[in-house]
This record gives sequence, structure tokens and C-alpha cells, in this order.
Amino acid sequence: MTRLESIRTSTTGSYLGLYVTSCISTAMFGIAMGWHFLTESLFFDLIQSQYQLMLYVLITWTCFGWLMCLIAGIGFDILPLIHGSSPFHEDALRQFILMNFAGQTILFISTFMNTAEQIQEFATIGISFLCIAVILLGRPGRRLYRDSKMETDGDEVGTVSLVPGLAFPFLGGLILVCWMWRGTPGMLELGRSVMIMLYVLFTLIMIISHFNRRLNWHILAPEKISLRIRGFFFLCLLHILFAFLSGREATESDTLINQMNNYTLGMVLFYAFIVCNPLSIIKKAWTGERMAHNTLILAALCMLPFSAFHAFNSASYLDRPGSPGYATFISTSALLAIWGYSQYLHLDHLHINIHKRKSNIPFMACFLIGFTAIQVLFIKNWFELGSTDLEQKIWIISLATGSVLMVFNLLRQTMLSFETWHRVPMFYGRYIQNSSDD
Repeated sequence: MTRLESIRTSTTGSYLGLYVTSCISTAMFGIAMGWHFLTESLFFDLIQSQYQLMLYVLITWTCFGWLMCLIAGIGFDILPLIHGSSPFHEDALRQFILMNFAGQTILFISTFMNTAEQIQEFATIGISFLCIAVILLGRPGRRLYRDSKMETDGDEVGTVSLVPGLAFPFLGGLILVCWMWRGTPGMLELGRSVMIMLYVLFTLIMIISHFNRRLNWHILAPEKISLRIRGFFFLCLLHILFAFLSGREATESDTLINQMNNYTLGMVLFYAFIVCNPLSIIKKAWTGERMAHNTLILAALCMLPFSAFHAFNSASYLDRPGSPGYATFISTSALLAIWGYSQYLHLDHLHINIHKRKSNIPFMACFLIGFTAIQVLFIKNWFELGSTDLEQKIWIISLATGSVLMVFNLLRQTMLSFETWHRVPMFYGRYIQNSSDD
């Protein structure tokens, strides 16, 4: 192996530890939520009585916890291959895993505390660990941006894939500050909106990366990506601003600021859908040649307009501000894109032909049941057709069951697979070959 190949493959395979960490912590999250939901414990009561506060804890646990493990795993594995640099070291990987898992473990313990004060105190410690873990990703993110050998015009995803790495220190610090100043109106809304916008960006990057880079479908010209992403960032900042102002206003009335908070969220989600050139993707996937692709990532794309519609019509959820768009997006597009991309990457390491890869039918069935329950819940609430308790239970149970199936599938494929594992995933070896030719 040449020195160049050694640099590019220095951290390939490191995703396996992060995948396993994500699976374990996802199970911890599911066990905790299932227990409190079934027993109606103190933590469950706090979710009802202190909704904004506990929602922040749950979103941070999800976005900076078990999902961030998968994001980091993907980044550690393929970004050095693509950009021809070695920004990540084993120490950085180890530190991230330890800090992240420690934070999630403390948050898990916090849900079983006997008083609301103890729950908040333990949550503060857990969130601090998670934010520090994210901050630790900033240094390798900066090195990756500085040492990248990829030309902007030749990158099928553009420099947008490097933006999160540059922003991690700021984002980690901001989320922690928002929690520490949670008594100040607007701070929880600010931190929550930033995390959601970050994951809309992750979802957008993964959809474009899968279809434009990995499958080489040419859905977007590299030179046009930068301009479209600028519009996306503008809408994200607009939503963050109105989310903060809505929190500062602290009213349950359907004011103009609350409406703009909902509308800007819907605009962000729908714009992300449009940026991906959905007509071209759907045409290639479902008509003509019916080209091979990852079903979960395609489903993530198709769920974006539904999430946007829920956000646009959130006025009927005044007691749960922001929850329709946020909840729908996280439980559909974000999960599908991240799980789908993670799974596809591992199958690339196994060098399994893309035409022979099977869809996870049981998971998709659970997802469709949950998705239908969300739509029925929204319609009943919109037209005031009665209680939505049944739909909520169906949605939660189907989401939990689907999560169990996905975690089991990831563990089976990573730890119990009899397929030969290859250090360089299929397709990505072209970056080594291209550089060697140069």
C-alpha cells in the first residue's frame, strides 16, 4: 500500500465501533422511553408538565447522542478517502466514543431519578458530556477542510459536506449554553431549532451524496450545489431567528411570529426537498431502468414534503409549538436517511453488489404503519375529530418496533455477518485510483 493509500484509509473501519455504540445507546433510549411511557413515571409526568424543558433533553439525547454516533462513524470512515487527508486519529475517535456514551448513560440514569431537580441536574451533566463530545469533532473537522485535496468543482456534494465539521465547536457550545440559560425565554427554542436545522443539513447531504456521488446519477451539477445551499442556509437562519423570537414572545396565541416560526420551518424542509431534484431521482428509481438504490434514503426524500406540510399547518398545536414539523422530520426523514446511509456504507465494505441488496421489509412495514398513524393523528387534530391517543400509541409502538428491527439488523450485519469485510468500501476506491493516476 502506497503512502497516499495509507493516508486515505487510515480510519476506514472505525465506523464499526461507532455503529455498535449507536446500537447500544439506541436500545438504552428505547428502553427508557418505553418504561416511562408504560408506567407513567415521574419522568413521563415531567414531559407533560414541563414540555419545552424535557423536549430539549430528548432532542439533545437523540441528535447529539445515538444519531451523532452514526454521523461520526460515516465521517471517520469515508471523508479521508474522498478528500485525501488524514484528519482523524484513534485518540479523537476514542475520546468521542467515551464522552458520547458517558453522556447518554447519564441521561439514561437521569430519567429514573426521584425528583424533578435531580432529573435536571443529571440531565445537565449528560448534556455537557454530549456537547463536549461534539466540540471534540471540531479539530479534525478543521484539519479535513484545510487539507482536502478535492476540487470544489469536482465534488458531487460540494464543500457543504465539510461545513458541519467546521461548525461543531460552535454548535456544541451553543447547545450547552442554551441549556444552562434555560430560564431565559427563547434559549430552549434557539438550541432546539439549531439542532433540527443541523439534521436537516445532514439529511440533505446524505441524500445528495447517495444519489449524486455514490450512485453517480448526476442529479445535480457540482457547480450549482453551492448556490442552492446558500439559499438553504438563509432559510435555516431565518427559522432559527423566528424560533428564538417565538420563545421570547412566550405566548400560546397564534401570533405573526409564531406563524413565521412554523412557515420558515416548512420552507426549510420543502426547499431541502426541491434542492435534491426529486423528479429526476424518482424517475430513475421508479420508471425506466428502475436503477438500484437505497430504499430508506429514497423514502427519506419523499417524507420531506410531508414534514413541511405538518410544519406549515402547526397552528392547531399551540400547546406543543414546533412539535409537528420537528417530530415528523426526526422520526421519518432524518432517521431514514442516517440509518439508510449507514447500512449502505457497511454493505459497501462487504462489497455486496448493489443489485443484490435486499430491503428491510419488516422495518419498512413498521415505518409505513407509523407514518399512516402520524397522518391520521394530524388530520384528526386539524379538524378536531376527537382524541388522538390511539394514533399516538400506534406511532410510538411502530417507531419503537422499527428501531429494534433496525438496531438488530445493523448488529447482525456488522458483528454476525459471514461476508468478507474489505478495508476500502466498493466505489470509494476510485478516489485512491484517481489520485494515483495523477
